[in-house]
Amino acid sequence: MNSLYELDSKWRKLLNLDNFLGGLTVHEFVHEISNENSLKDRAAHTGTWEHLDPKPYIRTFESTVKELQKLSTDVESRKSQLEQGVAKYELLHAQRVLQLRDNLETIVKDSSVLDTKLTSVAQVVSPLGEKLERAIKRKNMYVKSVELISYYSTFHTNGISQELETLRTSKNWKSRARASILVKNLLILTRKIETKSVPKTIETSAVIESYAEKMEKEFLAEFNTAYRENSFDQLTEIAIILNRYNNGLNVIQSFINQHEYFISVDQEDFLFDETFKKNISNSDFHALCYEAKMVHKLDEIETLIKNESKVVKQVFESRCAYVLQLFIQKIFLQKIEPRVESLLNAALSLSGLAYVRVLYALFSLLGQFVKDLSEFFQFADIDTTGDLASALERSFADLFSKTIYDRAKYFDLEKRSLEIALAQKTSKFCLEHDKEIFARALNTKLMSGSSFANDLEFQESSAASSGKLSQINNFLKSHLEREKRKLHGTDVLSNTRNASGRAGSPNTSQAESEFSLQCIDGMLKCAIESVARIMELVPSKANEYTYEIVEIVLMGTVSSYVECGLEVSYSQMTEQDLSKSPELDMSYLNYITKASEMLSLISASIKTVVLPLFVNTPEIKKAVITITNHYIKRCELFMNVIIDETVLAFTQRFLVSLSKQKKKDFLPKTQDILDHDTLPASEIVKDLNSLYSQVRLYLKNENLQSFLQQIGSTLSRLLFEHYKKFQVSSVGGIIVTKDIIGIQTAIEEWSVDGLVDDFATLRELANLFTVQPEELTSLTEEGHLALVDQRIIAAYLAKRDDFNQNSFVSKFGLS
Repeated sequence: MNSLYELDSKWRKLLNLDNFLGGLTVHEFVHEISNENSLKDRAAHTGTWEHLDPKPYIRTFESTVKELQKLSTDVESRKSQLEQGVAKYELLHAQRVLQLRDNLETIVKDSSVLDTKLTSVAQVVSPLGEKLERAIKRKNMYVKSVELISYYSTFHTNGISQELETLRTSKNWKSRARASILVKNLLILTRKIETKSVPKTIETSAVIESYAEKMEKEFLAEFNTAYRENSFDQLTEIAIILNRYNNGLNVIQSFINQHEYFISVDQEDFLFDETFKKNISNSDFHALCYEAKMVHKLDEIETLIKNESKVVKQVFESRCAYVLQLFIQKIFLQKIEPRVESLLNAALSLSGLAYVRVLYALFSLLGQFVKDLSEFFQFADIDTTGDLASALERSFADLFSKTIYDRAKYFDLEKRSLEIALAQKTSKFCLEHDKEIFARALNTKLMSGSSFANDLEFQESSAASSGKLSQINNFLKSHLEREKRKLHGTDVLSNTRNASGRAGSPNTSQAESEFSLQCIDGMLKCAIESVARIMELVPSKANEYTYEIVEIVLMGTVSSYVECGLEVSYSQMTEQDLSKSPELDMSYLNYITKASEMLSLISASIKTVVLPLFVNTPEIKKAVITITNHYIKRCELFMNVIIDETVLAFTQRFLVSLSKQKKKDFLPKTQDILDHDTLPASEIVKDLNSLYSQVRLYLKNENLQSFLQQIGSTLSRLLFEHYKKFQVSSVGGIIVTKDIIGIQTAIEEWSVDGLVDDFATLRELANLFTVQPEELTSLTEEGHLALVDQRIIAAYLAKRDDFNQNSFVSKFGLS
């Protein structure tokens, strides 16, 4: 509790400069004093506000203010004293700075003078240092020269130097290394001193050279012995010694040449096993296959190189990569290249296909071999500069460059093998139908009536295409005929030819097996295999070569197979003379369906496989598209000719049947004839049923619909004209209607929408012969007849037997 006139001691302690407010803020300090002198607290003690005395509260704050004023006065006094002290020390500091500046300028001047003197001394001392260094080198050279001359003098006088011999035969490898260096320098010295004017110098040179040769041979012998004994420490020491002697050239060659892998002679033969031989010669086998002995040999070589690299790294150290490079080059030259050549020669003796397959297999196998070794050297920290990887790539490239970049040694064989493969797949069919194909009747028909007749470029390309495979086909023809004689006997073949007029007239099932989508698929697989090899072996010429492959494929599949099938189809059609033959055989149309499927497969293969390869060569891509479209368009025109000729033959057949219609057929005297169709209608219905039952087996989808549409449309036009030629009675109209209904029923089974309307119109026209004259107007204004030309209706009406120009026409309202 504060006294009435003085401040409490605890608050007085807070009002001094050393501990002002004791860490309290002004607000906190006032709040504390206020709480202690609160009027409410005092009222609580006294019990009433009336007895409250506010003087202590006021006196407390007055005392606090007085203490603060006194403290402010002290602060101002001390602040004045401090400002005077600061001014005094600032003046003193300025004086000292001026003094130090003068001292610094003196030091800088002295340093500049000292630097100039040091520069002068350095200019004087530097030449002396260089001279001293040269002098020391000259001294060392002099000492070495004197030593070397002393050794030379010993050889000159005694023919041997015992001191040098002691160094050479020492057990300390460093002494032996010093001996090798001395011998190296002696050889240089003696060659410089040697002169014919002093014969003794020539003799001395010979002695020193003999000694040097002997020393190196002994070191090499020790090296070889240490290698056989796996004494790696000794190997390393001798390698260092000989490296100092002549850069280790001879020891490296010795290490490589004396290696037992090069000393041993391969006793293996290069005959293929039967399975491998069968696979590489089979045009239907497309998996990549490797010769087992070659795979084993490369595994053996890879293991050898990896094991020897550890020895070489330990013995030759910094020259490890160079030694391995020479070692690998010799392996390629002596072990790999002869075997590759032998394998290729053995494959070539089988066939061109076997050759290119073995070549590609070896390229792939050795490529992986090189990649594995490169990765091993990099992982083992042997090939830090990449020299070994480059050497491997060069050896690999040199191994195949003389083959794959020589067109005659690779691509010509690739083309030839593909041509033979395609010809083999088509030869059986072509030889079975050689007479029909050779006649080229369909081609003649097309060229005489289409735009291709004036396309000289295409004619030349077609002739060239035919000529390319003709030689191969002739070869295969003789080959297959020999096999036929072996299997069936010569008489069987000759009898077949005499009976049929051509080499084997196959039945439908045989023709289907010979002319099949599977055959085209096999041919395309052969082509894709060739393209894959080209892309890997000769990527720089891939575009050029691939285009030639496309030409061969189109020639072999389209020109020499699909077109041949269509020729056979056309020949079978013309041989039976559809317009007159009593029995219809439409099996020849099966070739059209198969040809369409084949062309779709060929086109899809070129779009998905070949064209993406020419993304960077739009000119070649355009050329591929052009030539493909040309071949496909030609086949499509061939198919159109066959379909058109078929339609024409049926047109003639229908006309022949319709020509049998008698004038009195529709003017019957009795109604007995109503139970029977007329002869033309019966024949037509029979032909339509036979046609549909066969055609739906051979033509599919759009081809079937299009063909039936043409046949039906042709028949409807003929019938429209036919019934305008005969007088028809009311009973005869029933006969006409019955004939039309029979034909319409056969047509409706085809489910061709357009034909249903045509024959429905024809049937309604037949009603014109049966209805009463007064009903004709309403009949012609309803149904299909509302869309028929009035002149046609008039022509039909004119054939009614009750037609009278004066009465009937006026009654019907015709003008």
